[in-house]
Amino acid sequence: MKIYACTEGRSGQVDAVSLEMIAAAHSLARDGDDVIAFFAGSATADAAGKVGAADRLVAAIAPEGDIVVAGTYARQLCDVIAAEGAGIVVVPYSANGLDVASSVAARLDWPLVSYVEKIARDGQSLSVVAQLYGGKVLADCSVPLPAVLMVNPGAFAEATATPLSPDRIDTIDIAELVAASRVRPISIDLPDFSDVDLKAAERIVCVGRGIGDEASIDLARDLAALLGAEIAGSRPVVDNGWLPKLRQVGKSGQKVKPKLYMALGVSGAPEHLEGMGQSDMIIAVNTDPKAPIFNVAHYGATCDLFELMSSLSERLHPSDT
Repeated sequence: MKIYACTEGRSGQVDAVSLEMIAAAHSLARDGDDVIAFFAGSATADAAGKVGAADRLVAAIAPEGDIVVAGTYARQLCDVIAAEGAGIVVVPYSANGLDVASSVAARLDWPLVSYVEKIARDGQSLSVVAQLYGGKVLADCSVPLPAVLMVNPGAFAEATATPLSPDRIDTIDIAELVAASRVRPISIDLPDFSDVDLKAAERIVCVGRGIGDEASIDLARDLAALLGAEIAGSRPVVDNGWLPKLRQVGKSGQKVKPKLYMALGVSGAPEHLEGMGQSDMIIAVNTDPKAPIFNVAHYGATCDLFELMSSLSERLHPSDT
């Protein structure tokens, strides 16, 4: 059986989530199966230099394809599958993956399971655990093969980034396909994270919607100072303008892995968990016991976060005597 792991990247780089998809594919492989990384972009160099954990790389290349839109990506992947065959396609849950997974499943008439957290293969079917309602419900389901799986980032540890030898790379020219696409990227606007590098922080205190308002963030900021931590926020906090974009953790912010991550009033949407789920120690405080953040937390509390911040700050504050 051929198992395709969809990879992503831009500007000559392959995203780390690509290595997670390769690891997910390997977890499903049996003796004699091939794990094939599929990449679409303007050059193969970076992909070939990192996806050696896969058995092969199929690279769809176009000089003007620094970003290959989902429709073009899905169409070429389906053409490859039609020519070579496949039993499983693993797609990352991402802005691009949302469209790729559904398009591939529709074109191939295969079942699709989204927001996948765990997978186990049982003969010609898969046992899958997937998130529903923003992660508040975990659904167990059985899926017949062939199938498409859209896997949550962070559900699998990254495969080792190793080079792939040239004899294991198949290149396809998709310049005409990219040029014919009715959807074309115009520009990329990325935030400048140079002033605050959350990726280098050993401790982070992150506030979510549960903090209530901008003024209350000062309490969390004081606690962060006592812990020697950086202050950060989830997307709702940043969207409300309570913290600047460069302090956002998550899919559209920074991906972090500190020694300590304290989540205060953070519900834990999949987009947020993608950015911090691999932290060494996660402490979550949320009054909702079913908040998805508790699925990844090492320690959790359902108490009032303001009482906890006040008590913890008092304990940490240097004595005046």
